[in-house]
Amino acid sequence: MNYLKKIFAFLGNVKLGIFYLIVLAILSILGSTYIKQGETYFVYVREYGEDAAKIIWKLWLNNVFHSWYYQLLIVLVGLAVIVSTIERFPNIYLSAYGKVRKKLTKNQEKSINTLKYETSLPLSEALNRIKEFLFDKGFKKVEIVEQKDKEVFLFAEKGKISRLGMLVTHIGIIVFLVGAFMGSYFGIRGQIEIPEGEFRDAFIKFREGSLQPSMDPNDIVKLPFAIKVNKFWLDYYDSKEFKGAIKSFNSEIEIWKDGKLVEKKVVQVNNPTDFGGYRIFQASYGKTGDIKYAKLIVVDYTKMLDLMKKVSDVQKALQTEKDPKKLEQLKKIMKGLETESVVLFSQAPRIDYYYGQKYIEVNGTKLAVVNQTLNYKNPMLVNQNVYDPVIVVSLEKNGKRFNIPILADPNVAIPAFNQFGYANGFKYLIMIEEFEPRYFSGLQISKFPGTNLIWLGTIIVVMGTMLAFYTVHRRVWIKLEEQDGKTKVVILPYSQKFKESFDESIKTDLPKYLGIDNQKES
Repeated sequence: MNYLKKIFAFLGNVKLGIFYLIVLAILSILGSTYIKQGETYFVYVREYGEDAAKIIWKLWLNNVFHSWYYQLLIVLVGLAVIVSTIERFPNIYLSAYGKVRKKLTKNQEKSINTLKYETSLPLSEALNRIKEFLFDKGFKKVEIVEQKDKEVFLFAEKGKISRLGMLVTHIGIIVFLVGAFMGSYFGIRGQIEIPEGEFRDAFIKFREGSLQPSMDPNDIVKLPFAIKVNKFWLDYYDSKEFKGAIKSFNSEIEIWKDGKLVEKKVVQVNNPTDFGGYRIFQASYGKTGDIKYAKLIVVDYTKMLDLMKKVSDVQKALQTEKDPKKLEQLKKIMKGLETESVVLFSQAPRIDYYYGQKYIEVNGTKLAVVNQTLNYKNPMLVNQNVYDPVIVVSLEKNGKRFNIPILADPNVAIPAFNQFGYANGFKYLIMIEEFEPRYFSGLQISKFPGTNLIWLGTIIVVMGTMLAFYTVHRRVWIKLEEQDGKTKVVILPYSQKFKESFDESIKTDLPKYLGIDNQKES
């Protein structure tokens, strides 16, 4: 039994609890401010040196909030708070809510804290004045403990709830620590990359102590809902100094549950969203290598060839003609052909293509989309904004199926179409006039089940602190005795805190209520 008492006393040691809190605070500051969390060992070597990196790695300072000792400290602080509450609160509670002797005793009358006054008012009038005084001091109830012809005993009390401040604060701390422990032990964090227009209902956990996704297939976490990225876009700075620099990146997402759309939100950098206990951050982005949208121009290739032949013939004539008049006529013809060329392309039909579209229809002919990419020469250059887009379509003509590449560069598009399209009997040249890349949105998903408890604990601690510091437990014992046409007043004030100011307020104000010009203590 003695061992249990010693263990109990050890766990409830206030100084030890404060030490735990200080260590916990230092670790929290290190993890949130000074040491980057979740980086690789080589990053720490580069930034702090090899010796410091070894210390960081061996002491789990790269993953402070999920380290065993951080979780142990949370438990120890919680135990210290619980044990100290069990040890101290019963006495505090009894001192406020236990049985109180309400009648002023002879011994209390002799106390050095007792204040004594004498007034010319009759007993009944002095009683009413003192009641008024106590009401003005915030005592809502004044109890007549005993009343005789010449003697009255009063008792008044307020602010007992102040004594619960310590209990409420400790409960708040315990709730907070439970939430912190749950977040540290059960919390998960990972990432998910969702191309525009697609759904995902699972994410990959980060490796322990890292912000890099795990390679273990068991670390794929199934979400209780699905996320769809409707669209992704970049915001740029408008100022001259930073013009063209990326200001923010954003995703319009939809949350689907049980096949139904339940929420639609925009997730931005530093503006996450919450759903179902999960927090969704906008963390990264990139290009998928696909064409999200393209405007295609369709040109009648036979008309174009005819026009090109006329231009070629006029150019040859210009090179050989010597007659000035005929030269002038040929130049006018060339200018007309140039205008005709501009009209041919400007009035050519435009077709919209969107990612995922299965067919492109040209003058009643359906061309099946076989493939498309932002850079058919070197896909690795896409994220450096280097593009050579192509859409490959397929069709059947004259019993033969063949592919046609749709390109953006006329110098490549025209020879390619001539070889793969026109040679097989298809007479419409299709080129990419405009295009937009398709992005994927990199979202970071985290779930810390104790977050709500942390908030609740914080609120409870604030409430407990307000009870403890903004309410004061006070009692007043009073005896009124009528002698020789005068009334003697004996008052014993008690204040849990701010005793001097309470006593001073009685000394200053009570004589005024009793009609005494100068404070007179017997």
